[in-house]
Amino acid sequence: MKWVYVLVACLCFFNSLVDCKWKHERRENHWRENANEVTTASSYRQDPPDHTKLIPMARYVLHNADWASLATISILPAIEGFPFSNVKSIVDGSLANSTGVPYFYMSPLDFSARDLAKNSRATVLVSLEETRYCENKKIDPEDPRCTRLMLSGKMKKIKERTPEYVFAKAALFERHPAMADFPPDHNWFVAKLKIAQIAMIDWFGGAKYIPVRDYLAYNYTGTEMLQFHNKGLQK
Repeated sequence: MKWVYVLVACLCFFNSLVDCKWKHERRENHWRENANEVTTASSYRQDPPDHTKLIPMARYVLHNADWASLATISILPAIEGFPFSNVKSIVDGSLANSTGVPYFYMSPLDFSARDLAKNSRATVLVSLEETRYCENKKIDPEDPRCTRLMLSGKMKKIKERTPEYVFAKAALFERHPAMADFPPDHNWFVAKLKIAQIAMIDWFGGAKYIPVRDYLAYNYTGTEMLQFHNKGLQK
């Protein structure tokens, strides 16, 4: 009879292991499902304007971009005179007040700032992909339907304590809070791109060119960015 008790005990132990493993796997799968639900959930702002509305689309893409590719003419000895691209944090105004003008917080120690000190010409590239819209629609970043905006012009340092400086710096720190903790000995300054040309790949059929005056005059506040930011604070 002893072997019967031993067999029953073994079966109970085995069943408890299976039950424990099943519960663990169920909890793990539940965690993974929740994690996937978070990471794959739509995280872009409200849908962009129709592609036929060039100026609204251009303003939307810039205002909703957190960073830009900044191309300058390099002064590095090995590639002097070559185009050189760098990633820079960007705003075009506060969350609720879009201006269409790209603003940057820069240090003279940076590649781009050194290049611009010698040659102020630059091109700023931002993409609709930054809003996650293209990813969620399964559109490749190079697909013409994934709008990319290229602003070319000359970079200008903004004089400190002017109204524009105060506005731009506050907007930069609002969108990029980490800037408040940047090393204070790096001589940070605020700069903006004085736009000379606006090119945009917005759909099939090649680049579109937008008059700078019409672009800047367009009344756009970009409230979707403010709503997106507020929604993030509530989570």
